[in-house]
Formats: sequence, C-alpha cells, structure tokens
Amino acid sequence: MDTFINTIMRFLANIAQDPSLSSEQREQATYISISFFMHKNICRLMAQVTALTRGEVMIHPSHRINTLAEDTNTPARRHNKFLLPVITDHRITPTIADIEGHPIELISILDPAIERSLRGEKRLRFHQALLSMEKKANDDLARCTRKYGYHFIFRAGLQEYYMTFWRPDPRGDEYRVRAQKICYEAMEFRLRLDDAEKNVLVQATRCAPEDAYAFWDWLEKYRVSYRAMKTCLALLNKLENSVNR
Repeated sequence: MDTFINTIMRFLANIAQDPSLSSEQREQATYISISFFMHKNICRLMAQVTALTRGEVMIHPSHRINTLAEDTNTPARRHNKFLLPVITDHRITPTIADIEGHPIELISILDPAIERSLRGEKRLRFHQALLSMEKKANDDLARCTRKYGYHFIFRAGLQEYYMTFWRPDPRGDEYRVRAQKICYEAMEFRLRLDDAEKNVLVQATRCAPEDAYAFWDWLEKYRVSYRAMKTCLALLNKLENSVNR
C-alpha cells in the first residue's frame, strides 16, 4: 500500500511542478497531496485524483473571507439579533469552521460505519459521490452568502442537509434520486409525518420501506441545524420584506 501511495504522490508532485499546466491544476495537485496527510483516506485520495484528471474543481474558497468588510451591511448581520434566539432555541453550537466560513467537507462528519460497510469499487464511487455533494453544498452556501451575507447557521445547516445517504436502487440512480426527492419534499412541508403518511409515500415511490424509515429517522434526529437554518432564512426574508415596503 505504501508503494501505491508513493506512486500517487509522485504523480501529483509531477503535476504540481509541470510548467506546461495551468496554475489551477498545479495548485489542486498540491492541495490533494497536502490534504491526504490530514484525512489519510486512500479512497478519497483516489476520488480526488480522478476528479483532477477530469478537470473538476476541488478547492472551494472560504465563504467568509470576501465578505468580512461588508458584513455589517448584509441582512444576516443587520438582523443577527433576531437570528440568535432561533439558533439558541434549536441548541446549535457552531464549530470554529462554521464561524470562520471554511469550505464544507462532508468527510469531516462522515460516520465511519457507513464507509466500513462498503468494499472495493463501491467505496471509491461513494467518495466520488461525496466530492460531488461537497461541491453542491459549497455552491449553495456561496449563493446563500451572496444573497444574505455569511452566517454560521448557513454552513451548519447545509452540511447537515447534504450528509444524507440512500442505498443504491437496482432500478437505477434516477429512480433512487426521484424517491429521495419526494421524501425530502414531504419533510420540507412537515417535519414529523405519521405512519399512514409515510406508508403512502413509500407506496408512491415504490422504494424500500427500510430505506425510507431510516431516512426519516435520521432527518428527525440529526437535521436540527438544517431546520434552524430554514427558520432563519424565512425570518430574514420576512424582515427584509418589511424593511423594503
């Protein structure tokens, strides 16, 4: 395994030092090398190298660094005194990464049991999907920051939102995504569904009942930050509308 890792590291070093490549490609190769010694996950390393060779972007900028000077003029800062009671009610404790606006890295909150349940190529595909979800999460956080200014509840909420897993369906990814989307929408409308309502959704999507119930149990227990974020966004929109009247 050490030989394999050393080969990958030499490959990345060659890219990082190749003057014929763009500065972005070289920087990303350096980033992958350095980050590996922090997460030490070979499958994530392979997923990142694969993304690099495909020309995909993996370095996401800090979400707060470009907004510090204008923080006082943003809706999130102007109405922060109204947001804090909501956050307190939900018992949210931000991390240093949340406060400083670090890029979202889902691997940092990954349950090791999820990864241990996967083997070989499935584990690699899982980490490729994880990188894709990280990009979507950071894109959503960037859009949210542009509209409202940065607030740690946005990062905490979106990180929870994207850390949701649903087993592959033999009918294909499109079917699985559709089933999960319908269940998400139902939970967005009302957090706690009764058993009859859940059974209707299971029948409508024709998904595996154990997946659906595990999904709902997880949402109800662990998406506290996401629910707080949704409440804060609704409050911000209401406050901004009242100011603009």
